[in-house]
Amino acid sequence: MAGGKGRISGTVFGAMVIGIISNGLNLIGVSSYWQLIIKGLIIACAVLLDVQKDKLALLKNRIKASN
Repeated sequence: MAGGKGRISGTVFGAMVIGIISNGLNLIGVSSYWQLIIKGLIIACAVLLDVQKDKLALLKNRIKASN
């Protein structure tokens, strides 16, 4: 993870998504233990997707530079 990238709007959006997910899980009666696990998995998947997106962009830049 490189850090140094991001906007406040992205942080606010992420916090709202987690809040909506928390509310939805509460409404359907999921226990707090499973809520933590589900939210943790969602955050881990988001981080993995972001890392993969950055790797793909770097690879595309290297291909353009070599042509």
